[in-house]
Amino acid sequence: MDIERVNENTIKLYITYRDIEDRGYSREEIWYNRAKGEELFWDMIGEINTEDYFDLDGPIWIHVNASEHGLEVIVTRANISGDGESNSLLSSFEEHRDAAHDIDESIFDSLDEEDIHNQGITNISIYKFKDIDEIIPVANRIVSYGLQSSLYKYENYYYVAVDFTNVTEKDERLNIRSIINEYLGSSKFTIYRLQEYGETIMAEDCFETVIQYFS
Repeated sequence: MDIERVNENTIKLYITYRDIEDRGYSREEIWYNRAKGEELFWDMIGEINTEDYFDLDGPIWIHVNASEHGLEVIVTRANISGDGESNSLLSSFEEHRDAAHDIDESIFDSLDEEDIHNQGITNISIYKFKDIDEIIPVANRIVSYGLQSSLYKYENYYYVAVDFTNVTEKDERLNIRSIINEYLGSSKFTIYRLQEYGETIMAEDCFETVIQYFS
C-alpha cells in the first residue's frame, strides 16, 4: 500500500487488488459487502501511523477512486468550528474528488461521518509475535502507562492490541510505540478481524496479566 500526503489535512492511500487479496479479501467482497468494505478501510488505516499525517479524531471524509489495478482512497480531516460547522476543508475535499478520474463510490459510501467518528479504531495498534516470551519485556516496560490491551492468537502467531485512546500527549504516544517496536512487529490485522477469527487469550489487561504470571 502506498501513502501520499496531499496537504496537512488530506492523505491518499493506494492499494492494488493483489494487496487486497493478500489481506484475505476478494474483489467481489469489497464491491458488494458493506461490512467487508468497512473492514478493509480500517485495515488500511490501522496499518499506518496516522500521527505522522494528522490526528483522525473527529469527522473525516472518505472518497474512493477505482481503477483497473486497484483503489485510491482519499481521506480528508475536517475541523469543526465553535458553532459546530465544518470549516473550508470540505471544499478542499470536494476539489480532490471532482479532479479524480474513474470515480466509483460504491465501495466505502456507507461509511458515514458518524460511523467513522465512533469507530475509535485509529487509536488501536496491533502487534504480532511468535512466542509468548517476546511480550514479557514489553509488558515490563510499558505497564506503568496503564494502557488497555488484549491478547489474541491466530494460526501460529500471537497478536496484542494496544489502545492509545487515553494517551493524549503525542510525545508519550511516540515513546510508547518506539518501546513496543523494539520487541514486536506491527501487523496489518484489525481488532475486528482478530475478534472474529482469532482466539481470545486475554480480553483485557494483557500487560498486567503477563507480568503477574510470566514475570
